[in-house]
Amino acid sequence: MTGRGLLGGGHQTGDEGGLALAGAATLGDASLLRTAREAFADAMSTTFTVSAIGVLAAALLAVLVMRDAKPRAADRPVEKEAELAA
Repeated sequence: MTGRGLLGGGHQTGDEGGLALAGAATLGDASLLRTAREAFADAMSTTFTVSAIGVLAAALLAVLVMRDAKPRAADRPVEKEAELAA
């Protein structure tokens, strides 16, 4: 899948981390390699945190919406039958 970068250049989306690691390994620059790995780990951590907040917000919304739900007539126990049987 190709996309357009900030400057309008085409690139493969999802390959940025791999390109940074490959470039660092080719250049033999250990600090660039470390920086690329840290950037990837930070991005994954941020993505996880944002996703976890979204899931918790959705769960809270579901609880709030379902809390006020009233049972339908078919779900209520039938009291008249019990009175007739007595």
